[in-house]
Amino acid sequence: MAAEILTPTFFIFWFGVGALASALVAFFVGNTIWELVTFIVVSGILVILTRPLANKISGKQTRKINVDEIIGKHALVLEDINNKAGTGIIKVNGDTWRAFSNDDEIVIKKGEYVKILQVEGAHVVVEKIDQGV
Repeated sequence: MAAEILTPTFFIFWFGVGALASALVAFFVGNTIWELVTFIVVSGILVILTRPLANKISGKQTRKINVDEIIGKHALVLEDINNKAGTGIIKVNGDTWRAFSNDDEIVIKKGEYVKILQVEGAHVVVEKIDQGV
């Protein structure tokens, strides 16, 4: 139960309660099989029944992003995109991404806009667009 202090999930606590119930059975019955069954049943029931409540209490879940949804979108350049120097950060939909230009010879300056062509792992490949677009 003390380990629950170190985790943000409110999950380990129920196994502690199951262990306490098992200890009570050990005190009154003294049969190892009954102790084990009590631990498994009590812990299992508490985890299954309280998981939705624990998720609600623990707060908002992290936002999941479908990487395909940003392909084709326009993004603001936060740091100059220079493939030769290995620099480049963009912002799209409130998220920042490491960015590389589709043309190694072009340097895209901070404050300009780009179009996202593809997502490759943790970075995106972009092309420069005109400011009027």
